[in-house]
Amino acid sequence: MSKSPFSRAGLFIWGLSVLFFLYEFFLRSSIGSIAHQIIPALHLNPKTFALMGSAYYLVYAAMQIPAGMLIDKYGVRFILTTAVFVCAGATLLFSQSTHFTVALISRSLLALGSSFAFIGLLVVVVNWFPKRYFSFFSGVSQFIGTMGPLLAAGPLIGFMNSYQHSWRFTFVIISVFGFTLAILMALTIKNKSQRTQRKLIYLNLPSLGKTSLLKSLKSSQTWYIAFYSATVYVSIELLGAMWGTEYLQARGFTQNTAANIISFAWFGYAVGCPLVGFLSDRSNRRKSSLVCCAFLGLFSTLCALFPKTQAAWFYATTFFTLGIAAAGQNVGFALMAENTSARIRAASLGLNNAAITLFNALIPLIIGYFIFTSSHGLPMQSLKPEHFGGFIVLPILYCIAILLSLLFIRETFGKSQHEPMKLKLGTVFD
Repeated sequence: MSKSPFSRAGLFIWGLSVLFFLYEFFLRSSIGSIAHQIIPALHLNPKTFALMGSAYYLVYAAMQIPAGMLIDKYGVRFILTTAVFVCAGATLLFSQSTHFTVALISRSLLALGSSFAFIGLLVVVVNWFPKRYFSFFSGVSQFIGTMGPLLAAGPLIGFMNSYQHSWRFTFVIISVFGFTLAILMALTIKNKSQRTQRKLIYLNLPSLGKTSLLKSLKSSQTWYIAFYSATVYVSIELLGAMWGTEYLQARGFTQNTAANIISFAWFGYAVGCPLVGFLSDRSNRRKSSLVCCAFLGLFSTLCALFPKTQAAWFYATTFFTLGIAAAGQNVGFALMAENTSARIRAASLGLNNAAITLFNALIPLIIGYFIFTSSHGLPMQSLKPEHFGGFIVLPILYCIAILLSLLFIRETFGKSQHEPMKLKLGTVFD
Protein backbone atom coordinates (compact mmCIF):
# COMPACT_ATOMS: atom_id res chain seq x y z
CA MET A 1 0.00 0.00 0.00
CA SER A 2 1.39 3.40 -1.00
CA LYS A 3 2.43 5.77 1.75
CA SER A 4 0.49 9.02 2.12
CA PRO A 5 2.52 12.13 1.22
CA PHE A 6 0.93 13.92 4.19
CA SER A 7 2.00 13.09 7.75
CA ARG A 8 -0.31 13.67 10.71
CA ALA A 9 2.32 15.83 12.39
CA GLY A 10 2.66 17.93 9.27
CA LEU A 11 -1.09 18.42 8.96
CA PHE A 12 -1.38 19.37 12.65
CA ILE A 13 1.48 21.89 12.46
CA TRP A 14 0.03 23.30 9.27
CA GLY A 15 -3.36 23.60 11.01
CA LEU A 16 -1.89 25.64 13.88
CA SER A 17 -0.03 27.87 11.43
CA VAL A 18 -3.24 28.45 9.46
CA LEU A 19 -5.06 29.30 12.69
CA PHE A 20 -2.44 31.96 13.46
CA PHE A 21 -2.85 33.34 9.93
CA LEU A 22 -6.63 33.47 10.45
CA TYR A 23 -6.12 35.20 13.81
CA GLU A 24 -3.83 37.93 12.52
CA PHE A 25 -5.99 38.40 9.40
CA PHE A 26 -9.01 38.91 11.66
CA LEU A 27 -7.15 41.51 13.72
CA ARG A 28 -5.86 43.27 10.61
CA SER A 29 -9.34 43.62 9.10
CA SER A 30 -11.45 44.30 12.18
CA ILE A 31 -10.50 47.96 12.40
CA GLY A 32 -12.48 48.73 9.23
CA SER A 33 -15.65 47.03 10.44
CA ILE A 34 -15.83 48.95 13.73
CA ALA A 35 -14.50 52.25 12.41
CA HIS A 36 -17.67 54.03 13.59
CA GLN A 37 -16.93 52.97 17.17
CA ILE A 38 -13.15 53.41 17.12
CA ILE A 39 -12.93 56.83 15.45
CA PRO A 40 -14.87 58.81 18.11
CA ALA A 41 -13.40 56.76 20.97
CA LEU A 42 -9.84 57.57 19.88
CA HIS A 43 -10.63 61.09 18.61
CA LEU A 44 -9.64 60.32 15.01
CA ASN A 45 -10.51 61.84 11.63
CA PRO A 46 -10.29 60.24 8.14
CA LYS A 47 -6.64 61.26 7.82
CA THR A 48 -5.46 59.92 11.20
CA PHE A 49 -7.59 56.80 10.76
CA ALA A 50 -5.91 56.14 7.41
CA LEU A 51 -2.51 56.85 8.97
CA MET A 52 -3.14 54.30 11.71
CA GLY A 53 -4.09 51.71 9.12
CA SER A 54 -1.13 52.52 6.88
CA ALA A 55 1.32 52.35 9.79
CA TYR A 56 0.32 48.72 10.21
CA TYR A 57 1.16 47.91 6.60
CA LEU A 58 4.39 49.90 6.59
CA VAL A 59 5.73 47.92 9.54
CA TYR A 60 4.37 44.70 8.05
CA ALA A 61 6.00 45.37 4.68
CA ALA A 62 9.33 46.40 6.21
CA MET A 63 9.47 43.12 8.12
CA GLN A 64 8.76 40.73 5.25
CA ILE A 65 12.32 40.03 4.04
CA PRO A 66 13.76 40.05 7.61
CA ALA A 67 10.90 37.75 8.64
CA GLY A 68 11.81 35.26 5.95
CA MET A 69 15.49 35.36 6.89
CA LEU A 70 14.72 34.96 10.62
CA ILE A 71 12.49 31.97 9.93
CA ASP A 72 15.21 30.46 7.74
CA LYS A 73 17.70 30.91 10.61
CA TYR A 74 15.70 30.09 13.76
CA GLY A 75 12.86 27.93 12.46
CA VAL A 76 9.10 28.29 12.60
CA ARG A 77 8.60 27.00 16.17
CA PHE A 78 10.37 29.82 18.01
CA ILE A 79 9.45 32.56 15.54
CA LEU A 80 5.73 31.78 15.18
CA THR A 81 5.22 31.24 18.92
CA THR A 82 6.84 34.58 19.72
CA ALA A 83 4.86 36.28 16.95
CA VAL A 84 1.53 35.08 18.34
CA PHE A 85 2.45 36.37 21.81
CA VAL A 86 3.27 39.78 20.30
CA CYS A 87 -0.06 39.88 18.41
CA ALA A 88 -2.05 38.97 21.51
CA GLY A 89 -0.23 41.55 23.63
CA ALA A 90 -0.73 44.25 21.00
CA THR A 91 -4.44 43.46 20.86
CA LEU A 92 -4.73 43.80 24.63
CA LEU A 93 -2.90 47.15 24.48
CA PHE A 94 -5.19 48.38 21.68
CA SER A 95 -8.26 47.51 23.74
CA GLN A 96 -7.03 49.87 26.48
CA SER A 97 -5.94 52.75 24.24
CA THR A 98 -7.71 56.09 24.62
CA HIS A 99 -5.96 58.23 22.03
CA PHE A 100 -4.18 58.08 18.70
CA THR A 101 -0.60 57.57 19.92
CA VAL A 102 -1.23 54.44 21.97
CA ALA A 103 -3.46 53.01 19.23
CA LEU A 104 -0.74 53.67 16.66
CA ILE A 105 1.89 51.90 18.80
CA SER A 106 -0.38 48.91 19.40
CA ARG A 107 -1.23 48.55 15.70
CA SER A 108 2.48 48.76 14.84
CA LEU A 109 3.25 46.00 17.35
CA LEU A 110 0.42 43.95 15.88
CA ALA A 111 1.99 44.39 12.45
CA LEU A 112 5.35 43.26 13.82
CA GLY A 113 3.88 40.00 15.08
CA SER A 114 1.60 39.50 12.09
CA SER A 115 4.47 39.87 9.63
CA PHE A 116 5.63 36.32 10.41
CA ALA A 117 2.26 34.59 10.00
CA PHE A 118 1.94 34.09 6.26
CA ILE A 119 5.63 33.57 5.52
CA GLY A 120 5.86 31.05 8.35
CA LEU A 121 2.79 29.28 7.00
CA LEU A 122 4.34 29.02 3.52
CA VAL A 123 7.56 27.65 5.01
CA VAL A 124 5.53 24.99 6.84
CA VAL A 125 3.89 24.04 3.52
CA VAL A 126 7.29 23.83 1.80
CA ASN A 127 8.84 21.77 4.63
CA TRP A 128 6.02 19.32 5.28
CA PHE A 129 4.32 18.71 1.92
CA PRO A 130 5.50 17.69 -1.57
CA LYS A 131 6.37 20.55 -3.93
CA ARG A 132 3.61 19.69 -6.38
CA TYR A 133 1.02 20.60 -3.73
CA PHE A 134 2.49 24.01 -2.89
CA SER A 135 0.01 26.15 -4.83
CA PHE A 136 -2.94 24.03 -3.68
CA PHE A 137 -1.98 24.09 0.01
CA SER A 138 -1.18 27.80 -0.08
CA GLY A 139 -4.62 28.31 -1.62
CA VAL A 140 -6.37 26.18 1.01
CA SER A 141 -4.38 28.03 3.68
CA GLN A 142 -5.65 31.34 2.37
CA PHE A 143 -9.18 29.92 2.17
CA ILE A 144 -9.07 29.11 5.89
CA GLY A 145 -7.14 32.27 6.78
CA THR A 146 -9.69 34.40 4.96
CA MET A 147 -12.30 33.28 7.45
CA GLY A 148 -10.54 35.85 9.67
CA PRO A 149 -11.59 39.00 7.79
CA LEU A 150 -14.92 37.36 6.98
CA LEU A 151 -15.56 36.92 10.71
CA ALA A 152 -14.26 40.46 11.31
CA ALA A 153 -17.05 41.89 9.14
CA GLY A 154 -20.72 40.98 9.68
CA PRO A 155 -20.23 38.32 12.41
CA LEU A 156 -18.13 40.66 14.57
CA ILE A 157 -20.74 43.43 14.39
CA GLY A 158 -23.50 40.90 15.05
CA PHE A 159 -21.65 39.52 18.10
CA MET A 160 -21.12 42.97 19.57
CA ASN A 161 -24.74 43.97 18.98
CA SER A 162 -26.22 40.70 20.27
CA TYR A 163 -24.28 40.65 23.54
CA GLN A 164 -24.00 44.42 23.93
CA HIS A 165 -20.23 44.15 24.26
CA SER A 166 -18.09 47.21 23.70
CA TRP A 167 -15.29 47.00 21.17
CA ARG A 168 -12.79 47.21 24.04
CA PHE A 169 -14.16 44.16 25.88
CA THR A 170 -14.39 42.26 22.60
CA PHE A 171 -10.70 42.85 21.91
CA VAL A 172 -9.79 41.65 25.41
CA ILE A 173 -11.53 38.35 24.63
CA ILE A 174 -9.67 38.15 21.31
CA SER A 175 -6.32 38.71 23.05
CA VAL A 176 -6.99 35.82 25.46
CA PHE A 177 -7.54 33.54 22.47
CA GLY A 178 -4.18 34.66 21.08
CA PHE A 179 -2.28 33.87 24.28
CA THR A 180 -3.89 30.41 24.35
CA LEU A 181 -2.87 29.75 20.75
CA ALA A 182 0.72 30.82 21.48
CA ILE A 183 1.02 28.35 24.35
CA LEU A 184 -0.36 25.54 22.20
CA MET A 185 2.10 26.32 19.40
CA ALA A 186 5.05 26.43 21.80
CA LEU A 187 4.20 22.94 23.03
CA THR A 188 3.52 21.20 19.71
CA ILE A 189 5.24 22.78 16.68
CA LYS A 190 8.33 21.20 15.14
CA ASN A 191 10.67 22.98 12.76
CA LYS A 192 11.17 20.40 10.01
CA SER A 193 9.63 17.21 8.78
CA GLN A 194 11.12 14.12 10.41
CA ARG A 195 9.71 11.75 7.80
CA THR A 196 11.83 9.41 5.73
CA GLN A 197 13.52 11.40 3.00
CA ARG A 198 15.27 10.42 -0.19
CA LYS A 199 18.83 11.76 -0.14
CA LEU A 200 20.19 13.34 -3.30
CA ILE A 201 23.57 14.48 -4.54
CA TYR A 202 23.25 17.98 -6.00
CA LEU A 203 25.58 18.94 -8.83
CA ASN A 204 25.57 22.66 -8.10
CA LEU A 205 28.15 24.96 -6.55
CA PRO A 206 27.48 26.19 -3.00
CA SER A 207 26.51 29.83 -2.70
CA LEU A 208 25.89 32.14 0.18
CA GLY A 209 22.29 33.02 0.98
CA LYS A 210 22.97 36.75 0.76
CA THR A 211 24.58 36.36 -2.68
CA SER A 212 21.62 34.34 -3.92
CA LEU A 213 19.19 36.89 -2.51
CA LEU A 214 20.98 39.77 -4.25
CA LYS A 215 20.87 37.81 -7.48
CA SER A 216 17.15 37.27 -7.02
CA LEU A 217 16.61 40.98 -6.34
CA LYS A 218 18.35 41.79 -9.62
CA SER A 219 15.99 39.52 -11.55
CA SER A 220 13.28 41.42 -13.42
CA GLN A 221 10.90 38.47 -13.00
CA THR A 222 11.08 38.84 -9.21
CA TRP A 223 9.88 42.43 -9.43
CA TYR A 224 7.26 41.79 -12.12
CA ILE A 225 5.70 39.05 -9.98
CA ALA A 226 5.86 41.17 -6.82
CA PHE A 227 4.21 44.18 -8.48
CA TYR A 228 1.54 42.01 -10.08
CA SER A 229 0.70 40.46 -6.70
CA ALA A 230 0.48 43.91 -5.13
CA THR A 231 -1.71 45.48 -7.82
CA VAL A 232 -4.13 42.57 -8.03
CA TYR A 233 -4.61 42.33 -4.25
CA VAL A 234 -4.69 45.87 -2.87
CA SER A 235 -8.33 46.53 -3.83
CA ILE A 236 -9.76 43.87 -1.54
CA GLU A 237 -7.63 45.08 1.35
CA LEU A 238 -8.69 48.68 0.76
CA LEU A 239 -12.39 47.87 0.50
CA GLY A 240 -12.47 44.88 2.82
CA ALA A 241 -10.34 46.12 5.69
CA MET A 242 -10.30 49.91 5.53
CA TRP A 243 -12.82 51.97 3.56
CA GLY A 244 -15.39 49.49 2.24
CA THR A 245 -17.84 49.78 5.12
CA GLU A 246 -17.70 53.58 5.05
CA TYR A 247 -18.13 53.62 1.27
CA LEU A 248 -21.20 51.38 1.39
CA GLN A 249 -22.70 53.42 4.24
CA ALA A 250 -22.22 56.49 2.08
CA ARG A 251 -24.21 54.60 -0.57
CA GLY A 252 -27.10 54.34 1.92
CA PHE A 253 -26.56 50.96 3.61
CA THR A 254 -26.61 50.44 7.38
CA GLN A 255 -23.39 49.46 9.14
CA ASN A 256 -24.61 45.88 9.61
CA THR A 257 -25.62 45.48 5.94
CA ALA A 258 -22.40 47.09 4.74
CA ALA A 259 -20.34 44.74 6.92
CA ASN A 260 -22.25 41.74 5.55
CA ILE A 261 -21.55 42.87 1.98
CA ILE A 262 -17.86 43.18 2.84
CA SER A 263 -18.00 39.57 4.04
CA PHE A 264 -18.78 38.52 0.47
CA ALA A 265 -15.46 39.97 -0.70
CA TRP A 266 -13.55 37.80 1.75
CA PHE A 267 -15.75 34.81 0.97
CA GLY A 268 -14.91 35.27 -2.72
CA TYR A 269 -11.23 35.45 -1.81
CA ALA A 270 -11.56 32.33 0.34
CA VAL A 271 -13.16 30.42 -2.53
CA GLY A 272 -10.86 31.90 -5.16
CA CYS A 273 -7.52 31.04 -3.55
CA PRO A 274 -7.84 27.23 -3.57
CA LEU A 275 -9.85 27.27 -6.82
CA VAL A 276 -7.38 29.41 -8.76
CA GLY A 277 -4.48 27.52 -7.18
CA PHE A 278 -5.99 24.16 -8.14
CA LEU A 279 -6.67 25.21 -11.74
CA SER A 280 -3.16 26.65 -12.02
CA ASP A 281 -1.59 23.45 -10.66
CA ARG A 282 -3.80 21.17 -12.74
CA SER A 283 -3.06 22.95 -16.02
CA ASN A 284 0.60 23.68 -15.19
CA ARG A 285 -0.08 27.18 -16.51
CA ARG A 286 0.41 30.25 -14.31
CA LYS A 287 -0.04 33.14 -16.76
CA SER A 288 -3.62 32.28 -17.76
CA SER A 289 -4.70 32.45 -14.11
CA LEU A 290 -2.92 35.79 -13.65
CA VAL A 291 -4.58 37.31 -16.72
CA CYS A 292 -8.08 36.09 -15.83
CA CYS A 293 -7.84 37.41 -12.26
CA ALA A 294 -6.62 40.81 -13.45
CA PHE A 295 -9.48 41.20 -15.95
CA LEU A 296 -12.03 40.06 -13.36
CA GLY A 297 -10.68 42.64 -10.91
CA LEU A 298 -10.98 45.42 -13.48
CA PHE A 299 -14.60 44.47 -14.19
CA SER A 300 -15.46 44.22 -10.48
CA THR A 301 -13.99 47.58 -9.46
CA LEU A 302 -15.71 49.36 -12.35
CA CYS A 303 -19.04 47.84 -11.25
CA ALA A 304 -18.43 48.85 -7.62
CA LEU A 305 -17.51 52.44 -8.50
CA PHE A 306 -20.11 53.02 -11.22
CA PRO A 307 -23.11 50.92 -10.13
CA LYS A 308 -26.27 50.65 -12.22
CA THR A 309 -28.35 49.76 -9.17
CA GLN A 310 -28.24 50.28 -5.41
CA ALA A 311 -29.44 46.76 -4.61
CA ALA A 312 -27.53 44.92 -1.90
CA TRP A 313 -27.32 41.75 -4.02
CA PHE A 314 -25.50 43.68 -6.76
CA TYR A 315 -22.81 44.93 -4.38
CA ALA A 316 -22.55 41.51 -2.72
CA THR A 317 -21.97 39.88 -6.12
CA THR A 318 -19.49 42.57 -7.14
CA PHE A 319 -17.49 42.23 -3.94
CA PHE A 320 -17.55 38.43 -4.26
CA THR A 321 -15.99 38.58 -7.74
CA LEU A 322 -13.50 41.15 -6.47
CA GLY A 323 -12.42 38.60 -3.87
CA ILE A 324 -11.91 35.94 -6.54
CA ALA A 325 -9.81 38.41 -8.55
CA ALA A 326 -7.57 39.08 -5.54
CA ALA A 327 -6.75 35.35 -5.45
CA GLY A 328 -4.40 36.00 -8.35
CA GLN A 329 -1.75 36.95 -5.80
CA ASN A 330 -1.84 33.34 -4.57
CA VAL A 331 -0.50 32.23 -7.97
CA GLY A 332 2.04 35.03 -7.64
CA PHE A 333 3.48 33.29 -4.58
CA ALA A 334 3.73 30.02 -6.51
CA LEU A 335 5.54 31.83 -9.32
CA MET A 336 7.91 33.47 -6.86
CA ALA A 337 8.73 30.09 -5.31
CA GLU A 338 9.40 28.65 -8.77
CA ASN A 339 11.65 31.54 -9.76
CA THR A 340 13.97 31.39 -6.73
CA SER A 341 16.35 28.80 -5.29
CA ALA A 342 15.46 26.81 -2.18
CA ARG A 343 18.03 28.52 0.09
CA ILE A 344 16.39 31.94 -0.28
CA ARG A 345 12.80 30.89 -0.92
CA ALA A 346 11.43 32.21 2.39
CA ALA A 347 13.13 35.58 1.86
CA SER A 348 11.82 35.78 -1.71
CA LEU A 349 8.30 34.96 -0.58
CA GLY A 350 8.79 37.69 2.01
CA LEU A 351 9.71 40.12 -0.76
CA ASN A 352 6.48 39.28 -2.57
CA ASN A 353 4.48 39.81 0.61
CA ALA A 354 6.40 43.04 1.27
CA ALA A 355 5.34 44.45 -2.10
CA ILE A 356 1.72 43.57 -1.36
CA THR A 357 1.74 45.15 2.08
CA LEU A 358 3.61 48.24 0.88
CA PHE A 359 0.79 48.88 -1.57
CA ASN A 360 -1.69 48.16 1.23
CA ALA A 361 0.01 50.91 3.25
CA LEU A 362 0.38 53.58 0.58
CA ILE A 363 -2.85 53.29 -1.41
CA PRO A 364 -5.24 53.65 1.60
CA LEU A 365 -3.15 56.55 2.89
CA ILE A 366 -3.38 58.34 -0.45
CA ILE A 367 -7.10 57.67 -0.74
CA GLY A 368 -7.64 58.72 2.89
CA TYR A 369 -5.99 62.04 2.06
CA PHE A 370 -8.30 62.53 -0.94
CA ILE A 371 -11.36 61.67 1.15
CA PHE A 372 -10.32 64.13 3.86
CA THR A 373 -9.60 66.86 1.29
CA SER A 374 -12.76 66.39 -0.78
CA SER A 375 -15.01 66.17 2.29
CA HIS A 376 -13.40 69.26 3.89
CA GLY A 377 -13.10 67.45 7.22
CA LEU A 378 -16.71 66.25 7.48
CA PRO A 379 -17.45 63.59 10.12
CA MET A 380 -17.32 60.02 8.83
CA GLN A 381 -21.08 59.55 9.08
CA SER A 382 -21.62 62.55 6.77
CA LEU A 383 -19.53 61.28 3.85
CA LYS A 384 -21.16 61.00 0.41
CA PRO A 385 -20.27 58.75 -2.57
CA GLU A 386 -18.63 61.67 -4.37
CA HIS A 387 -16.08 61.97 -1.56
CA PHE A 388 -14.65 58.57 -2.59
CA GLY A 389 -13.48 59.71 -6.02
CA GLY A 390 -9.95 58.59 -5.19
CA PHE A 391 -11.14 54.99 -5.64
CA ILE A 392 -10.60 55.47 -9.39
CA VAL A 393 -7.02 54.32 -8.76
CA LEU A 394 -8.30 50.75 -8.26
CA PRO A 395 -9.26 49.96 -11.88
CA ILE A 396 -6.04 51.67 -12.97
CA LEU A 397 -4.04 49.24 -10.83
CA TYR A 398 -5.85 46.30 -12.42
CA CYS A 399 -4.92 47.64 -15.86
CA ILE A 400 -1.28 47.57 -14.74
CA ALA A 401 -1.77 43.97 -13.54
CA ILE A 402 -3.15 43.02 -16.96
CA LEU A 403 -0.11 44.46 -18.73
CA LEU A 404 2.32 42.73 -16.35
CA SER A 405 0.65 39.33 -16.73
CA LEU A 406 0.30 39.57 -20.51
CA LEU A 407 3.62 41.11 -21.53
CA PHE A 408 6.24 40.78 -18.81
CA ILE A 409 5.79 37.73 -16.55
CA ARG A 410 7.19 34.51 -18.01
CA GLU A 411 5.44 31.16 -17.82
CA THR A 412 7.09 28.55 -15.55
CA PHE A 413 4.73 25.65 -16.41
CA GLY A 414 4.53 24.87 -12.70
CA LYS A 415 8.21 23.91 -12.43
CA SER A 416 11.11 25.38 -10.50
CA GLN A 417 13.43 27.46 -12.65
CA HIS A 418 16.36 26.76 -10.30
CA GLU A 419 16.25 22.98 -9.92
CA PRO A 420 19.74 21.51 -9.62
CA MET A 421 20.73 18.34 -11.47
CA LYS A 422 20.20 15.35 -9.18
CA LEU A 423 21.72 11.88 -8.78
CA LYS A 424 19.67 9.23 -7.02
CA LEU A 425 21.60 7.87 -4.03
CA GLY A 426 19.07 5.76 -2.18
CA THR A 427 16.58 5.80 0.63
CA VAL A 428 17.90 6.55 4.09
CA PHE A 429 16.45 7.60 7.42
CA ASP A 430 17.20 10.88 9.21
